[in-house]
Amino acid sequence: MRTLILGVLSIVLSTNIHSQSRVFVRNSTWQDFDVEAGQYGTFSMNSSEWSGGDPIVRGWLESTGQEVLSVNRTNAAVPEGDTAYFDIGLSGDSDYLTIKLRVIGVSGGTELDYSISGNGFSEPWYDDGSFHEVQTTLAGKSVVIKFKPDNDDSNQDRDLRFAIHDLPVYELPEEDFQNPNVLNAMFYNIQMISFGVSGMPQAADRGDLLPAQISEYQDVVCFAEAFDDGPREDHLIPAMEAAGFPYRTEILNEPSGLIPFPVNGGVIIFSRWPIEAEDEIDYAECGQAASDCLANKGVKYARINKLGKVYHVFGTHMDAGGNSDDIYARRTQMAEIRDFIADLNIPENEPVLFGGDFNTDPIGGDMDYQAFIDTMHPIIPKHIGFWESSFSDDFGKIIDHAWGDRTHLVPTEITNEIITIRSLDPVLWDISEFSDHRCVLGRYTYPDFSKSGGDTLICPGESISMVVETEFSVTYQWYKDGIEIQGATDSVYHIIDAMESESGSYSCLVSYDVVYGNWTDSITPLFFPNGPDTVEARLNFNFGEVVIDQALCELGIDAATELAYKIYPNPTKGMLNILLEDGIGTAQVNVYSVDGELVRSQRFQGSRCSMDLSDVGSAMLIIEVITSSKTIHQRVVVY
Repeated sequence: MRTLILGVLSIVLSTNIHSQSRVFVRNSTWQDFDVEAGQYGTFSMNSSEWSGGDPIVRGWLESTGQEVLSVNRTNAAVPEGDTAYFDIGLSGDSDYLTIKLRVIGVSGGTELDYSISGNGFSEPWYDDGSFHEVQTTLAGKSVVIKFKPDNDDSNQDRDLRFAIHDLPVYELPEEDFQNPNVLNAMFYNIQMISFGVSGMPQAADRGDLLPAQISEYQDVVCFAEAFDDGPREDHLIPAMEAAGFPYRTEILNEPSGLIPFPVNGGVIIFSRWPIEAEDEIDYAECGQAASDCLANKGVKYARINKLGKVYHVFGTHMDAGGNSDDIYARRTQMAEIRDFIADLNIPENEPVLFGGDFNTDPIGGDMDYQAFIDTMHPIIPKHIGFWESSFSDDFGKIIDHAWGDRTHLVPTEITNEIITIRSLDPVLWDISEFSDHRCVLGRYTYPDFSKSGGDTLICPGESISMVVETEFSVTYQWYKDGIEIQGATDSVYHIIDAMESESGSYSCLVSYDVVYGNWTDSITPLFFPNGPDTVEARLNFNFGEVVIDQALCELGIDAATELAYKIYPNPTKGMLNILLEDGIGTAQVNVYSVDGELVRSQRFQGSRCSMDLSDVGSAMLIIEVITSSKTIHQRVVVY
């Protein structure tokens, strides 16, 4: 965690040189701009009276803006009656913007006018202290350009600030949102620190405005450092609900005593999809050197159901600091995360993902990163977008992560995209950032498996098929009673012209390997110092018992002759219909398990009857229909 000291912006602004104006550009887009500043017009200001600034305005550089021009505002620079014009050209990948200044010599100094043009637009000259904005397209993406000067120009030292802002900050595809096998999870340390200890100001304002910046197709958001109760409960939570996140966990490790100290753990998970369960742990150790014992840090867990697919999401905020007790605390916490996941006994064919502020990066000298890998054995994703996460221009200093778990359903792909979320709202204009951290977008893609057949009773001579399928490239191996069936390596296993000796417990082992870390970019060697990592996925699909029994098949068969009937559908998800010939009168329906246990009994009048067996679960059942003249038996499978 990096701390931003309160008041830093006001200190910067108060150091302006008397009678000098500067122009700043904050570039919140995905492209850099080359800068070229120059004069034009009939009057030329002496070169000693003005200067250019940064030659490149970096995309998403963490700052309140880069200086691109400074100019003397006295009559020594621009005599009364003269006017100096300046163009500040910003050249992007395919576009050109021009910031315009007009310095007019008047009695006792100068007046300052400003404008901007580019891509089919040209703003008029302004000389006020108000906000102005224009929307345009840069590099094929919609952007908004917002600008204003400092309000007070009494000392002729007003600065101008221009913000070029992607609109929206980031985008997710709608098809991801409609796909149960893709989960987009955001992990973001938002630095809402209790009691004004330190950190960024305006926590309530940030809580109000941040949710509107989140994509409408973002599935899950996990915040860290949401410590401060007021901004969280009164601002962040209502704004997240308004932004379309109706489901959330409680805050991590809320204190139960009258004195809220240590404070809560600061982690809270929001979801657009139902949260079916939640849990948490409190870390046993904390690092005194980093003051992390002021909070009940730990791990927050949510079981999320997206369109029928269950995801197990773990969010955390580990201890910060580089002293020995901090390092010891983090190493202990790594093992606690691992053990917490294991203790929940999550089925191996369900996805598990974890992320948050680990305070662990691949370039640190404390070996924390390698210790984390050795302890957790995570799946490290492919990093896309801007590499740096928490510290400006510090390549590879990525301490916020979204990782996968290799002991459960293995994703076919994970990407981590580091983005900066900023505000153009006037309330946050001076600080611009929502946090001292950038946030990480984890996109998880999982294979989808369908399974059918098995757990049934058939007669000798009949045939069945058991199937497990996926569109992903996998291998199959079928087993009977735990013994490998030689040559059974297809997605389908058939029992044709069944014999009683083929009765048994059937399963299929599905295997696939995913290689991570084989990308050719500058960041991958940091995360994969030992080269690519092959993650082996081994999933066992159990098809239950297949019973082939002549005696059960003959049950009541001689009594079923000469009576027209239909029992359908078979197999069924639960609803069962019984249709008899007309004139039967009253009939009795009994439902038995294959072991002979009576499951359900019902009488009906007439030729039709319906029963709901969905509460029985997957099973083989014997349906017995007793009429005044006949008794019918039929096997039915409920799945």
